[in-house]
Amino acid sequence: VDNVVHLMLVKIEGAPAGVKGISLFVVPKKRIDDNGNLVPNDVVASGVYHKLGYRGCPIVQLSMGDKSDCRIHPIHEGTTGIQGMDLLGRKVVVKNGRAFLLFINEIEDTIGAAHKYNELRGFANDLNSTLTTLQDVTQHLITIAQQQGPEIFLADATLYLEFFGIVTIAWQWLLQGVAAQRALNNGAKKADQNFYQGKIFTLRYFFAYELPKTLGLTKRLLDDDRLTVEMQTDFFND
Repeated sequence: VDNVVHLMLVKIEGAPAGVKGISLFVVPKKRIDDNGNLVPNDVVASGVYHKLGYRGCPIVQLSMGDKSDCRIHPIHEGTTGIQGMDLLGRKVVVKNGRAFLLFINEIEDTIGAAHKYNELRGFANDLNSTLTTLQDVTQHLITIAQQQGPEIFLADATLYLEFFGIVTIAWQWLLQGVAAQRALNNGAKKADQNFYQGKIFTLRYFFAYELPKTLGLTKRLLDDDRLTVEMQTDFFND
């Protein structure tokens, strides 16, 4: 397709109130320059509506001039920081760590179930080792909270959230792996075998490429260097 033309509803400055102030503009993806050539019109389709109620309507979100949709990323970053502090500062330590202990027990149950299958035993061992490291890191940070206060305790809460998330997803993939391996061992229908093999291969991928990322996170979370707390904005002002 050489060009795409959008019909855009716009309310311009000074327009009457209500629907009377809505105008319809023709907005092409490419415009004709002075030489008669098609050139980019600085218009980008930043999103297409896929909800069921919109399937009969070709609705698209346009960004013109700046990719203004990128402004959402700082909001995501701030929210991630809050969620990290909430996890480490509240949920993990609530009721003397009772919720965290229940979480650990759930994962240990899955590890025990995976050990029954030779094909999954290695993954079970990997997750068990990482789970032990998570507990060690958690205890280390709680000790910091007791000795050095909440600011240092929560300084790397976002990294702790990332660590926690990787362990959680690994647990869920191992849980699916147990169900998939059980089905394969019990003679799954030929039509279902690819589905179950897909689960096993995704499990293998996650444990090979994602779970090892916890090694670097562990090193940072156990490090006593208080870089982010000691840093001052004046160091970077001209």
